[in-house]
Amino acid sequence: MRCVSSCGFLLCFGLVLGFSSCSNESELVALEDINYFPLQPGATWVYQVDSIWVDCLADRFDTARFQIKEEMEAWVNGANGDSLMRIARYYRADSNSPWGAPSIWTARRNNLHAIRTEENRALIKLTFPIELEKTWDGHAYLAEPTQEWQYQEVDAPYDSLSRTVLVVQQKEENLLEKKLFSERYAFSIGLVHAIKIDVVGIVTDPNDPNDCAEYLPPSVPWNSLPILERVKFGYIYEMQLLSFDSGL
Repeated sequence: MRCVSSCGFLLCFGLVLGFSSCSNESELVALEDINYFPLQPGATWVYQVDSIWVDCLADRFDTARFQIKEEMEAWVNGANGDSLMRIARYYRADSNSPWGAPSIWTARRNNLHAIRTEENRALIKLTFPIELEKTWDGHAYLAEPTQEWQYQEVDAPYDSLSRTVLVVQQKEENLLEKKLFSERYAFSIGLVHAIKIDVVGIVTDPNDPNDCAEYLPPSVPWNSLPILERVKFGYIYEMQLLSFDSGL
């Protein structure tokens, strides 16, 4: 941008200051937002997990309750020379059981993204700055189809927490099926809740002898029941934070 007069110079200078101010403000917002995805050696999370698997055709209705602990161990060097937080992930049946041997995941973060590698799959969990209804491709680092994730709640209260963000990764529902994958992050804590629902509903069909209609309440039309009350096949997986230690 070229300025040729004193007035023009003042206008030019003002525009530069304006752009600089906006840029600094954006950087400050992004810097604060990274606190939704803390990376601190020694930080520890313990989650309660409830898992349900249904296959009415096989008369299978499995439920499981267990706990997961995630502990950030240390910064390590990645294959590309970037810094990764090494995360040890443990399982146990309940609070009276010992933790099993850990699996290892990693996480990293920059001014644009928070990325977690889970079972060798790098997922963009958050994008910065955090803005309501903002979308991004959570699978951008994967050789998989694009999957649009979105912030659907920002700085929202949740239980006793005053500031959380809700990331909806997938949401589809009709009379035949329901899919809901979402994660909620709390400021200065990280992930506090996650749910995965992928089910197909029972639909009474006189032409289908395997429609599982015998599992429906008698004399109740199938389409008057919520799909989670007439699951034919699928799973529900929910994680809820039990405790958090910042490691500081």
